[in-house]
Amino acid sequence: MALLSAAQYAAADKTMTITVKNPSNEARKAVPVVIEVDDDVRSALVTLNGKEIPCQLDDLDDDGEYEELAFVTDMAKKEKQTFTVTLSEQGEPRKYENRTYGYIGIRDRSEKNQKHQRITSVTFPKETNPYNYIYPHGAVMENDMVGFRVYADHRQSLDYYGHRNLKMDIAETAFYTTQEQRDKGYGEDVLYTGSTYGCGALHGWDGQKSVMFENVRNRTQTVVCEGPVRTILDITNKAWQPYEGCKPVDIRTRYILYYGHRDVEVQVKFSRDVADIPLSTGIVDIVEGSTEFTDKAGLRGDWGRACAGNNPKVYDTITVGLGIYVPKQYYKSDAHFTDGKEHLPNQAYAQVVGTKDDDMHYWFACTCDIETFGFKDKDAWFRYLKEWKKELDAPATIKIE
Repeated sequence: MALLSAAQYAAADKTMTITVKNPSNEARKAVPVVIEVDDDVRSALVTLNGKEIPCQLDDLDDDGEYEELAFVTDMAKKEKQTFTVTLSEQGEPRKYENRTYGYIGIRDRSEKNQKHQRITSVTFPKETNPYNYIYPHGAVMENDMVGFRVYADHRQSLDYYGHRNLKMDIAETAFYTTQEQRDKGYGEDVLYTGSTYGCGALHGWDGQKSVMFENVRNRTQTVVCEGPVRTILDITNKAWQPYEGCKPVDIRTRYILYYGHRDVEVQVKFSRDVADIPLSTGIVDIVEGSTEFTDKAGLRGDWGRACAGNNPKVYDTITVGLGIYVPKQYYKSDAHFTDGKEHLPNQAYAQVVGTKDDDMHYWFACTCDIETFGFKDKDAWFRYLKEWKKELDAPATIKIE
């Protein structure tokens, strides 16, 4: 019976070899490696030269089964690495330290001893404005370099949380850092998004400015996963009609933040082909001393002084750098708009984008001058953006045997 049990357990394991190659003459940090797995996989072990590598199994559609395995690796220039991956139908995912954070909560509005209730997903009809009832105003994702929240209202703008030191701390500050926490080296909200994309949201486009998500049946925010490798947020809008007469479309915008990255991958999925829908993304025009960079081929950035909440009485004014890259198959043109409101900055560097199919993808990245590990000036930031685009256009190759 013991021999039979051992044979059955061995039969439940599958071992594969994954070869990852860095095509660049530059070293790369935290290269993402993601593979699909069968729905019967329950645990995974990844090793490199016999050393265990933290990995993460993710259930992306909440059906109780894992669809992807992810890990990250540092690579020297032109390096090839060979990983051994063992997948098992037995047990539970291996435990590693969480190096990413995802959160969304229901606000407890009591005056004393507030206990905000953590949830994983929330759906609300278009007539509802949940901004003041979701804590902290929308779903949050973070690693030790950057943090973001996606506002839960019709804007769905991305707000940026800057870090002073390489450590996660939004679980303690919830974007609302106290002066005592600042003095201890915690990060804080550093951006005013206004009525714009913030740093990389996807909107529609009416030819002059962005079209947000007022006209939908409902909106959903979901924390898909968090763990040692990545956190994923899904923002879903059902039956969106960006203009009169448009055939309704469902749109899921997925934000993926990996450990070791200051950039976020954005994967967008539509319920139909959307060649008939003009789209846009972009970054807020920071206004105060703002300097723009664009290569007019999908890469755009800016650098300037920002004040979260547009309220210098409450927030410090901090230098922020933003960047966005849209691959050439989706990029159409650059634009700039303001919503015309009296208080600024409610204007943005926009990128008009589109797809003939039912999906698209792009990336955005952020920095700020409170970082002890960041960029000293706009020239350094813009150089980084150019190198970042080159890396995204020539990703590491992954071969499974």
